[in-house]
Amino acid sequence: MRQKTAYIQAVLHEPSVVFLDEPTSGLDPRAARTLREMITELADAGTTVFLSTHILPVVEKVADTVGILYDGELVTEGSPADLERRAETGETRSLEDAFLELTTDEHGTVGEADSEASAVGTANQRVVEENTDG
Repeated sequence: MRQKTAYIQAVLHEPSVVFLDEPTSGLDPRAARTLREMITELADAGTTVFLSTHILPVVEKVADTVGILYDGELVTEGSPADLERRAETGETRSLEDAFLELTTDEHGTVGEADSEASAVGTANQRVVEENTDG
């Protein structure tokens, strides 16, 4: 309920840009789907949405543009489909594969706890920020 209330407060005054932090966290699957659909409708209506989430399937469903930061540096940017195509992890290519590939160093270890992936975009694009520090 808290997440839905926060969403309503964020969009009540019809802003041109909205920042949402973990909006689907703690929601049951039905409520999470409803909120994803509401976010998509908001973006389709012309609002730029910055969305922070640890759930990569949410990124795949709602983001137009994803940019991955690794150790504070932007290492790649593109649509979820572009990033999936760039993954060189074998037959299975997903946004998760791309993310893991781009946030693993040459020794096969993952980045620091403060490493994060984030998305950037232009006006009227749905944008997602993916944090890995959890």
